[in-house]
Amino acid sequence: MATITKLDAARRQLLAAIHLHWFFIEPIAVYQLATNASEICDAILKKSGGTRIKQHVAEQQGWEIGQLNALINVAKNFSKHADRDPEAETEDLVFEDCNGVILTACIDYSMAARRAPDIVGAFIVWFAATNPEKTGSFLSEEAHSLFPGLGHMSRSDQILAARRYVLHPPRSEVLNDARNELSDFWRWKELRSQGQNLRTE
Repeated sequence: MATITKLDAARRQLLAAIHLHWFFIEPIAVYQLATNASEICDAILKKSGGTRIKQHVAEQQGWEIGQLNALINVAKNFSKHADRDPEAETEDLVFEDCNGVILTACIDYSMAARRAPDIVGAFIVWFAATNPEKTGSFLSEEAHSLFPGLGHMSRSDQILAARRYVLHPPRSEVLNDARNELSDFWRWKELRSQGQNLRTE
């Protein structure tokens, strides 16, 4: 029987999260998968003494790391332990709720693995392009090159731009870096091939 590592598990959940986010737009599943991947990588980075994005964010906000985790896990924990509160309700997640957790997972994975599938880099650049007011100069050159004007587009057009990139990735020094890993990106080939026919709403 084949075996996988913790990083393999994180990568496969992260790849699933990005594809579901851009092609199916299913926030609950996306949020669960992205937070799972982020937790795995954060634990690996904590063990190895690596840079942890959650720790950085918590320090910037003046929070304890536990406070940040509790905030992130509210939506994730709702989907578990139905035996305790089977009648509970919560506010539904929307597309935008997932952007930050996927970004965190992408950075965490890249730090932990020291390489990443190119779609992980694409998501980070796409996030920078769609949120220039939040990311400032962070990857701004790459964002403008790969996704020009994306910050001024509608959400629907931003998603379509992401799909176009995945279906026909351009040449890029960042996204064609030697540290990119092909790994199991192929698992989502059929979904990507149908991407032009999928509606965004």
